[in-house]
Amino acid sequence: MSKKVLVFGGTGYQGGSVVRELLKDDSFKVITLSRNVESEKSKELKKLGAEVIKCDESQSKEEIEKVMKGCDCVYLVTNSQGYCEKEIEYGIKIADVALKCGVKHFVFSTVPGPNKLSNGKFKSPDLDNKVEIEDHIKQLSKSNAHFISSFVIAPWYYQNFINYYKPEKESGGGGGDKYILKWACDPKVSLDYGDIDELGLLVREIFKNPIKFSGETVPFSSEILTPIQIVEIISKVTNKKVTYQFIDPLEYGKSYDLEVSLMLAFFNEYGGFNIYGGDRSIAHNIKKLTSFEEYLKKINFKLD
Repeated sequence: MSKKVLVFGGTGYQGGSVVRELLKDDSFKVITLSRNVESEKSKELKKLGAEVIKCDESQSKEEIEKVMKGCDCVYLVTNSQGYCEKEIEYGIKIADVALKCGVKHFVFSTVPGPNKLSNGKFKSPDLDNKVEIEDHIKQLSKSNAHFISSFVIAPWYYQNFINYYKPEKESGGGGGDKYILKWACDPKVSLDYGDIDELGLLVREIFKNPIKFSGETVPFSSEILTPIQIVEIISKVTNKKVTYQFIDPLEYGKSYDLEVSLMLAFFNEYGGFNIYGGDRSIAHNIKKLTSFEEYLKKINFKLD
């Protein structure tokens, strides 16, 4: 008998990866939510076999309960960019509804929390909000043995260097095409990266083994890289000279992205997933994960 899984954020990077991987396995039936069920992404998921329902995290408990009733499992990734001020409220609400609906296995996409791990020295709403939701879910499982919860940590996406942090062409002379990646990660700091389209492989494994992963936090990390290694790989694949320019997080927050600057200020001092713990090998044992170089070649990445 197939498990009925409700996936939040199915039209996004993480949720979309989970939906697609679960649909490859006949032991799962997938429902996902969308504000616009006629969007191209929603239509794509329908073609793959998902049931797409018009609803989102902002809906009332009663509306979410209607959708969740009868589901065996839930995958939740919350959207910091879309509703940061409401993120904790929405995450807790969904977990509470899942318990009420008799959901057997709840998987939440969490992160290392700067405020908690640094004893208040660093703060990042995008990250810290998720830790509060995680703590609430863990408490629900502690008080209700039938409500199994598991957690995944997503890395910095390879896709970010295509969409958000793409190297810029240097202006001025000097001959030849030269590019520069400007970012707030210390050039000596190694962080966890991965092709987020492969996250679903790990989540599927977790849903298939609820007892094994009960209470576990599993990191998804394809490769551990410094910014210098990143630009070297981009240079190799594109055959263009790419250099790295470190921008102090404080300045980066003023000129580029405040929330990313807050995250990187923390990671520059505390590193990647090491501080949080967890077994990186679990995801690698499911399937050979794509390296950054392989990803760039796969998408035929070029610098214009």
